Amino acid sequence: MQTPKLILTDLDGTLLRDDKRLSPANRTALERAAARGCQVVLATGRSYASLPGELRALPFLRYFIFMNGAKVYDLAEDRVLYRAEIGPETVSPLLDFLESQDLSVDCYLQDRGYMERTYYDRLDYYVRDPIAREHSRRSRTPVTSLRETIQTGGGSVQKFQCFFPRPELELLVRDHLRRDFPGLELSTSLPGNLEINAAGATKGAALLALCQALAVSPAEAAAFGDGTNDLTMIQQAGTGVAMANAAPEVLAAADLVAPSNQEDGVAQVLARWF
Repeated sequence: MQTPKLILTDLDGTLLRDDKRLSPANRTALERAAARGCQVVLATGRSYASLPGELRALPFLRYFIFMNGAKVYDLAEDRVLYRAEIGPETVSPLLDFLESQDLSVDCYLQDRGYMERTYYDRLDYYVRDPIAREHSRRSRTPVTSLRETIQTGGGSVQKFQCFFPRPELELLVRDHLRRDFPGLELSTSLPGNLEINAAGATKGAALLALCQALAVSPAEAAAFGDGTNDLTMIQQAGTGVAMANAAPEVLAAADLVAPSNQEDGVAQVLARWF
């Protein structure tokens, strides 16, 4: 394994512990890699606004992959390097279907998270995992009408997210979406959730776009992840690293398996290079 020039890491279930905190060991490992000239990139399903403050404060972070690849962002130049959003022609029929099901619906629109108050006030019902529930409560702004909020914001959506109070419903919804909306990207990053992105809005596509912008070969990148929204990134990177707690598909695709996010697995692997 050659020392990577580019490190991409997912957050939830990967870099962050289950309490959504950055451990001292992982922070030190990222600082050490950056000091050696490696570009460290956060590749997440979140937006910039929903990043923990301790991550936004890290001075060496410049490039970000947000909302599963819907946006690649250069913070230093305040410039979007890549964008892939769900267009208005798909948003309306997709909402029609999702709102007919017993699930919650929220979205990222213009880099901010929104959830209709109908769902927001019943998060205890929709979101079974308490940590994911609290994250939704903190990172989503409740609105009267999600549809009207989207229309006012221009009609395009960076990412939809759903939570299922009944696990068996998820399979039915996934099957319907694959049949009636075959161009959309479906993935999971949190317990009981489904994330819906536009075609091309994957972390793998975002990695390739970023590598092109930086004139770095994907073979010189190392990527860390755990959820199915990390799968394409794991596959495109020269060294794909799955956490021990990763989804089976991610574990199968990875070149390396790191200890779990609770064991500072990112730091343990980075110690091989830096």
